[in-house]
Amino acid sequence: MLKLTRVAAVLLIGLAVILAIVAFGISRRAAPVPPGIPATASAPAQPATWPVVEAAAALPAGRPIASSDLRLTGHAEQPTGGYTSINALIGAVPTQDIAMGTRITTGQIAQGFSLRLNPGERALAVPVDELAAAGNRIQPGDFVDVFLNLRASGGLRNDGDAQTRLLLSRLRVLSYGAHDLQTATDLATDGSQATTDSRAQDITGGGRTSSSRSDTATAPARSAVLAVPVAEANRLLLGAQQGKLFLALRNPADIGLPDPSLYPAPGRVLSPRRELSAEERLALQRPENDAYAGLDTDALAGRGRSSVAALPGPSSTPRRASPRADRGIEIIRGDVSSHSGSR
Repeated sequence: MLKLTRVAAVLLIGLAVILAIVAFGISRRAAPVPPGIPATASAPAQPATWPVVEAAAALPAGRPIASSDLRLTGHAEQPTGGYTSINALIGAVPTQDIAMGTRITTGQIAQGFSLRLNPGERALAVPVDELAAAGNRIQPGDFVDVFLNLRASGGLRNDGDAQTRLLLSRLRVLSYGAHDLQTATDLATDGSQATTDSRAQDITGGGRTSSSRSDTATAPARSAVLAVPVAEANRLLLGAQQGKLFLALRNPADIGLPDPSLYPAPGRVLSPRRELSAEERLALQRPENDAYAGLDTDALAGRGRSSVAALPGPSSTPRRASPRADRGIEIIRGDVSSHSGSR
């Protein structure tokens, strides 16, 4: 019994020595206490620094942001809803004025479908059905030609002759039915596409399968949103109201376009002022001013006067009535001509 007690005591002494050595090692690893702080007080932990993008200058609403407008600073707390990279904000457009030194958040930057438009484009919706939209084979990101069909009776055509022609060429499809460009597999980000574009392979017979059209078959599309140059928006809107539009799917690598300069320019609803300067005359050719001048139904049907005649100049002055128009009724007897009087 005495022998077992001694063995237990030796084991307890050895365990105490081991615990003392472990405690000594842990105390050596602890950070030293800075001077001036009591040994009983613990030093505060240093906070982490998070990168935050701020405005290096005042950013007006509606102007794209350049890299020189931004700076990267450190923040004690992790930002919520902010930006940590300058590259993520280059080209973004603020929706409100941002003061210098302000931390930029996602709520201050333009978001949504409008960012899919290029400068000078407007998003317009047109009605579609299976016949007018290439059998529902159109997807967001495709390019289409818009053909206009005017009926022989009703609408614009009352002279018994139907009319069909290419109205607008190579328009980009932003949305088709319930699918828009943000969810499309292939995005058409600019006007030029390489011949290796996946949609070019799809049109020629590869890539798309019938299973990808299952959703379209169950929910037929009723509208398509097109990216239209602002100067051509009047044609599309007037054509959709006065006739029927057909969307012709085209290969994205096909960049052929019609040349409107080969044909007389259609007349405009609004005529410019006569006292325009040379600089103001050039401003009339801007797409926004051209669209503001408007397009009437006669011009859409090809019966409108040339827009050149509407410009101020000597040819735009009213023509005087012919002197023969004031001479009354002319009576011819053989080779003798006489007038019955004047009006």
